[in-house]
Amino acid sequence: MGSIRDDIRQAFSRGNGTSVQLILINAFVFAGYFLVKLILSMTPETSQLVAGINQNIYLNAELSELILHPWSILTFGFVNASFFSFLFNCIALYWFGFLVQDFLGNRKLVNIYLLGYIFAGISYIIFYNLIGMSESTISMSALAPGATAAVYSVMFATITLIPDYELFLFRRFSIKIKYLAVTFLVFSFMTPDAGLMNLGGAFLGYLYIKLLRTGVDLGSPFEAFQEWLSSLTKPKEASKNFKAKKFSHSTVGQSMAYHNTEETDYASDQEEVDALLDKIGTSGYKSLTLEEKERLYKASQSDKL
Repeated sequence: MGSIRDDIRQAFSRGNGTSVQLILINAFVFAGYFLVKLILSMTPETSQLVAGINQNIYLNAELSELILHPWSILTFGFVNASFFSFLFNCIALYWFGFLVQDFLGNRKLVNIYLLGYIFAGISYIIFYNLIGMSESTISMSALAPGATAAVYSVMFATITLIPDYELFLFRRFSIKIKYLAVTFLVFSFMTPDAGLMNLGGAFLGYLYIKLLRTGVDLGSPFEAFQEWLSSLTKPKEASKNFKAKKFSHSTVGQSMAYHNTEETDYASDQEEVDALLDKIGTSGYKSLTLEEKERLYKASQSDKL
């Protein structure tokens, strides 16, 4: 038991394990939610409380209810609808999350995950209310989980970044991740509500990478907040040795203002990383030399991406 506790503590203490951290957070929420749900369902008197819990953690597309539970726009991104969706999300986060983490760094992975389910939720609310006003025969559930939409955001960010990257299944068969992600998205429309939510997340993941290549980082507010939190834990002496970064840094040419003695080196390093990402976009990851792959990996770990 102590070993499990130590492994979990280690996963959250090291700075390069964001994909594992997201998996663990989803696991904690899933286990806690269904344990509470199971306990409350044992008696008729307490089973009614389950609906109240759902109102607080699921996204509610009814605007009148959403106003009463505004925090649900944040919490629903870690809620899984079933055990199978939870299992799928964990596997997909492990595969695709590590790729985003290796190529773009930990903070970009967090940005894509958070923005993915928030954008998907907003899109879902809009569609839900438009369908309601149009008196359409299409029915949508007012309550919706969002963890899968966040995962699709990560998946489609990955295939936009490295579309020809291949995964090996059972050590024999290989498949390009772009075909895998699109296939899963299409099948998710077997449940229209879920498919619509996932489509919103997928679009955000695609858009995030496309804009990132032009120098626009949609995750700038999240990165600024993360840097502010990090600055609270840094010793004051260390903060005097360099100037704080500006709003955010992008993978495509907008370097940040570090200390003046480091600025030139950072800019040249950033240009090299951008050139490698462009090469991947045109010729695929396999076109990189071993030295270039190592350079890209080191850049992602040092948060130059």
